[in-house]
Amino acid sequence: MSRRFVRKGDVVRVTLSEPERELLRELPEQLRGLYSSDDPDDAVTARLFPRAYLDPTEETAEREWESLVRPEILREKLAALELVVVALDAASPGRRGRLVVDLGEDDVAAFLGVLNDARLALGTTIGVTDDLDLSVLDPSDPESAAYAAYGWLTYLQGELVETLLGKMPG
Repeated sequence: MSRRFVRKGDVVRVTLSEPERELLRELPEQLRGLYSSDDPDDAVTARLFPRAYLDPTEETAEREWESLVRPEILREKLAALELVVVALDAASPGRRGRLVVDLGEDDVAAFLGVLNDARLALGTTIGVTDDLDLSVLDPSDPESAAYAAYGWLTYLQGELVETLLGKMPG
């Protein structure tokens, strides 16, 4: 099995099919919508922007922290979305009809953040638990496509991390 991510000096090269690139290209728009939610009771928002204070008696401190820190976190997340879009839009033709995307250091960090946020949001939405076994998906399950997407995003993120760590699959 060929690796999707390969380090080439200061660049990480990712090879994708056109449908894969299009799926990744849709993530930033979907995440923008989720980032704009300020509903504290929304499970996805809570997962993407976790509380700083878990103690329920610290609501004042939580609100202060959120008013000071969340705008910067949001700016960073939105900037990461834009870097991913630009990198994916700059894809060039590769071998066998594949596309090649070269990621610089900032692009890699953005890509990891977007993959992580997409996994967190999708996993929260479909109720992923620690005991989830993606190898036994039932195609008749209405959520099977969402579980498959979650599995693919998990695989991509894992391979990118392994590439950054210099590990090869065994």
